[in-house]
Amino acid sequence: MTDEKSSFVLYAEYLEHIKLLTMEQRGALLTAVLCYASGDELPEMDGMTNMAFSFIKSRIDRDTAAYLEKIEKRREAGKLGGRPKTKDISQKQEKAKKANGFSEKQNNPVTDNVNVTVNVNDNNKNTLADAKALFERLWKVYPNKKGKGQVSDTQKKRLLAIGEDRLVKAIDRYSLELQKDADWRKAQYGSTFFNSGYVDYLDENYVPGKATEHKGKSNAFSNINHRQYDYDELEKQVLNSQPGGG
Repeated sequence: MTDEKSSFVLYAEYLEHIKLLTMEQRGALLTAVLCYASGDELPEMDGMTNMAFSFIKSRIDRDTAAYLEKIEKRREAGKLGGRPKTKDISQKQEKAKKANGFSEKQNNPVTDNVNVTVNVNDNNKNTLADAKALFERLWKVYPNKKGKGQVSDTQKKRLLAIGEDRLVKAIDRYSLELQKDADWRKAQYGSTFFNSGYVDYLDENYVPGKATEHKGKSNAFSNINHRQYDYDELEKQVLNSQPGGG
């Protein structure tokens, strides 16, 4: 990370991930976060700790990028001399009026019709570019990076309309469930998640623990007391029951 920013934000939402760790793992996680924020070498981490760290790291990266963008805008504004003073604006407006022959005493001002053409294609290009950029950021965060080419540009625009914060939150929720059910559950392909799987993890649809309920779920036949047969013995009985049997 850059050394231009000497602090970072810890969010309360991290607690869900941290609760799954032992005290030793939590210590390693905190050390890793501080090392990353300071630009130092990361300590060794096991799988669970590293997964929790990856979520926090992604959030730190997004916050840092937003911070640097804000700093750059302020720097550019400073080069231009800052915000123009009100007096300067008034003087420029007055000069413009005189140059156009405008007078407050004119009783019949002439209104010119100005046609403004908006290039819809340019807007669509910008939207698609934003959608692709967002998808690349989301893809980096998602744990199972398979099927990337199966997510269409149209779907990427849908993801853009949903918003980055909501989708990152959906990924975090899904990843948290994967952590809890790591002994039996595998992550969906990225194509599956971003085409439809994310829907269950948006705020309006999410039900905590719903997926876990499916583990070991019985069907209508699972409670039947199945009888055990000795098929060798059954075969002997059938042969002996036939005429001429041994």
